[in-house]
Order: sequence, then structure tokens, then C-alpha cells
Amino acid sequence: MSVLQIASSEDEVRRYARGALVAAGLGDRVPVPVEEVAAAVNLRREDLFDLGGDAPPEILAIMRKLKGKVFGLLAVEERRYYIDTTVSTERQRFTEAHEIGHDALPWHRAAYFGEDKTTLAPDTRVGLEAEANLFSSEILFAGDRFNREADDYAPSLNVPLSLAGSFQTSAAATLRRYVWGSDRDLAIIVTGLRRGGDGSLPVFAELTCESPRFRAKYGAITDLLPARINTALYPSLSSVNPHRRGSVDPCEVVLSSRRGSIAFIAEGFANGYNGFILLYRKRRLDGNRRLDGKRLKLIT
Repeated sequence: MSVLQIASSEDEVRRYARGALVAAGLGDRVPVPVEEVAAAVNLRREDLFDLGGDAPPEILAIMRKLKGKVFGLLAVEERRYYIDTTVSTERQRFTEAHEIGHDALPWHRAAYFGEDKTTLAPDTRVGLEAEANLFSSEILFAGDRFNREADDYAPSLNVPLSLAGSFQTSAAATLRRYVWGSDRDLAIIVTGLRRGGDGSLPVFAELTCESPRFRAKYGAITDLLPARINTALYPSLSSVNPHRRGSVDPCEVVLSSRRGSIAFIAEGFANGYNGFILLYRKRRLDGNRRLDGKRLKLIT
């Protein structure tokens, strides 16, 4: 496979994504109609596993083996991308926007892409795949619109989980975007759900992140944490388990930062695969719109 390697910045990827949104003429529409973005760059969606009755038996056999392993393919010359339509709507939308990114980013076009769980993972370190993931996020969250709307509310786990339905994005992706793109002091700790012998949970450093403002004031969240979280650090840890999906009781977490020991409010939930702990500080100036009265609706 020949891939044209050109160094690019996050800002450059975001510029191309926002250019695609403008080309589609979508205005303020959410959820973003991904197929209209594809049409704006002359791409057409096809069902990955709907090959029709005329396909050779050996091809059909191969595709049956790939089901559940490959979620998307891009055929640049044919101007088509192929999506597994048997997975969740949120997964389909992310994969679609990811494939469009491979086509829209000019230094990606020399490759033929096939996506699986590793390339679509938010923590992928493969350069071109990470860029396509960022492009997908920019498309699905309508550029800055999601974070502008989210930051209009006081910090809370309710905010991203309530907005996820409007943007048709997964809870995990929405929560990470909420933190990563926020103008507030926010961090998200992502853990595994399998406990160690001491009852602790592992911190997934690749998925854990903080907002730029949090990083500037306190440092990178991974630098403030141990490799594993226990009840001494996070008293509500006993509420997190792989068999229970839903919110975790809020509590106070104290971390040693570049500004000394800082107390944060910690809200958490589990989606059956990971634990998520949102950290923020309580401030009087955060007394703007709230979502506290809404019931959490987890989208996994």
C-alpha cells in the first residue's frame, strides 16, 4: 500500500472538516446529515455486506467472515464508501465521517482504507487514522457548535449525556469531546472495569484527557493520577462495576497539582465497557443554565 505521508496539524484537519460542512450547506442542522456531507465531496454510501446475488460464492464467503470485524471501507477511485449497517447508528455515523475524512484530507488519498475496531478507536496512535478520527469528530459535533452549546450550562455529567441524543453520537465520544473542546476546567478519567486484587481499577491513559484550560492551570490529568484508582482517591469506586450501567454517586476527589492540593467534584458512570469520571470545580460563576433536573439517558 502506498501512502503519501505529509505532516499535518490538528488545525489543518479541522479546517478541512469545517470546509466539508460549509460545502454541504448544512447551516445549524443537528444531527449532522453525514450522507449530505459525503454528497458534497462526491462520495456515495453503500452497504458493506449487501453484495447482491450476483457476487461470486467465494467473495460472499470472505465477506461473511469479515462481518463484525470490518466496519467500513473506502474506494477512492469508485467514489464510494461502504458501511456495516448492522452496527449501532452512532457507530455507523462515526465510521461514515471517518471514511469521508480519508477522502477529504488530500494527503490520505493515495491509500485504500479498511476500518476495524483498532483504526476506529479514539486512542489510535496511527497518524492517518487519528487524523480521520479527528475529522469525524469535527463533522459529527458540527465544528464548535457542540462545545458552544455544552459550555452554556454549568459543568455536569448530565450535559454531554443529554446532548448525545441530539448529535447522534455515543456517550463515550460525546463525553470526551465535551472535555477536550471545553473552555472550562474539565477532565475525564477513563478506567477499565476489571478490578485488581485490592479492588482498584486501571486508568486508561490513552483515553483520559483534559481541557486546555485545565491543563494550563493544573497540568495534564494523567500526571496527577496513579496508574490505578482506589477508594482512597475516588470514594464512589464501589459503585462502578461491569454489570451495572448508569451513573455513579458524585463525590470529592483531591489531586496534587501544580497549584497544590485541589478538590474536584467527581461524577461518574459506567457503560458496561469502561468507567468514566468527570472532574470539575464548583464555582459561583457557574450558576448559569443547568441540566440537573433532567434524568440521565445513557447512550452506549
